[in-house]
Amino acid sequence: ILLGGVSPDAIEGLSSNVPLPVFTIIIAIIDGFNPCNLMVLTLLISLMLTESHSRKKILTVALTFVAVIYAFYFLFMAAWVNIFKFIGFVDPLRYAIAAIAIIAGLINVKELFFFRKGITLMIQDKHVGPVKRRIKHVAHLMKKGSIPTLIGASAVLAVFASLVELPCTAGFPLIYTGILTGAGLESGLGHYLYLLLYNLFYVAPLLVIMLIFTFTFKGKQIDKKTMALIKFVGGVIMLLLGLILLINPSLII
Repeated sequence: ILLGGVSPDAIEGLSSNVPLPVFTIIIAIIDGFNPCNLMVLTLLISLMLTESHSRKKILTVALTFVAVIYAFYFLFMAAWVNIFKFIGFVDPLRYAIAAIAIIAGLINVKELFFFRKGITLMIQDKHVGPVKRRIKHVAHLMKKGSIPTLIGASAVLAVFASLVELPCTAGFPLIYTGILTGAGLESGLGHYLYLLLYNLFYVAPLLVIMLIFTFTFKGKQIDKKTMALIKFVGGVIMLLLGLILLINPSLII
């Protein structure tokens, strides 16, 4: 049976031979193509480019945004790791994570056909307006705002965006931290080192886009079709991980 063009047998063969660091990097990069983060960053840089061509200011704002996203996501995942370590990776927890992964995967797959219709894990409609207003505020500061002011405004934007994007981003961190907790690492420090590695590759797509836009002075907001496609691909992978956790967790734990 093929799921999204990927054979579960192929995933099984791959997963059983992928070391945890490589698995971490793969899932982090997939998670990093997060349409919510990409929408905010691409809109932010696009608007900044209309206000100023100061590469220093654009990089300051974009790097601050990405750094805060990194820190917020790390703390969010660290909280889940500690919860799972306290509970222990028992079978009921594994079943719960698998169920969440499958449900979230189905919702994300739906976005390709019914974008933002019905139940969605995108930014809620009530938050879209406030997010765009804060983005425009940061962009308007490009002409007269000082570097410290720009750093502060972009940090506030990143925190606000991270909070309203939680439904959009919660799937993979929950799945990964559950798998990480069940991986049998001896050192508690090891969990946090893996989270540092995960988050480095999670923000990698944002860093690449930031550098391309900043040094070419060309920016374009991510469109709905691309966001829907990204959600679909991520949803298929969530479904596969959920099924593996449910049927044969030894493949990845």
